[in-house]
Amino acid sequence: MFRIKEKNLLITPFLFFFFRDVNRFYKVKIQTILSPLVTQFLYLVIFGVGLGRVVKISDQFSYLQFVIPGLVALSLLNQSFQNGSSSIFSMKITGEIIDVKTTPLGPNQIILAVACSGLLRGFIVSFLTLIIGEIFHFIFEGSFLPIHHFFWLIAFLFLGGLVFSIVGFSVGVWSKSFDHIGAISAFIILPLIYLGGVWFDLDTLSSFWQSVSVFNPILYFINGIRYSFLSSSDIPVLKSFVMVSFSLVISYCIAYFMTFKGSFQRSF
Repeated sequence: MFRIKEKNLLITPFLFFFFRDVNRFYKVKIQTILSPLVTQFLYLVIFGVGLGRVVKISDQFSYLQFVIPGLVALSLLNQSFQNGSSSIFSMKITGEIIDVKTTPLGPNQIILAVACSGLLRGFIVSFLTLIIGEIFHFIFEGSFLPIHHFFWLIAFLFLGGLVFSIVGFSVGVWSKSFDHIGAISAFIILPLIYLGGVWFDLDTLSSFWQSVSVFNPILYFINGIRYSFLSSSDIPVLKSFVMVSFSLVISYCIAYFMTFKGSFQRSF
């Protein structure tokens, strides 16, 4: 059907792999898109509105304004990770991963296809979370929450989604069962996200926990996105951007190693 030039030989398998992964999570959109939105809605009701009446973070903004960017980051990072890990592991279970071996796709194309799919899923859920948050803000604050730094918002959403999709990819390659993925998500990813400043300001912690928190890479993702809305964060935005970019390089190197020489090869 298509006339493919030699230099474009890798484009069609890459796009096929990407759209195949997008179609996979879209088929179960109630689970992958609607269910996380219900969770974010409940978070806004309980924390943003309920606790927001008694919790004060700053004189410059309300607790609801503080929480909305955190929930946008939470939905992006969590859904990107879930997509990356479930994508690869489901192919291992069904045997589809053997078909990947027969395509002219190298490690870079495989990683990027899964990463872009996870990024798209994370974007969709985080965008819908933002819409819900804006509705809450309009109802209880009388106006929409403005985005003061659109460039930084896109940059941190893009980098954050890629990093966690790639991390999910590596976890999916490493995992031998769904229990392994669930354990990594429950005991490592989610605690890091929740302790990354979704619900609280870093200044509210003791000096010891503040020192510990600076080693949490998710802190820089969340603060970067929060800065995009509020022009205020616990971490300088340039420092957050450097740390996020560094996280992308590290996560990609790990995924590449696992794809080229690691357990991904032993899955065939």
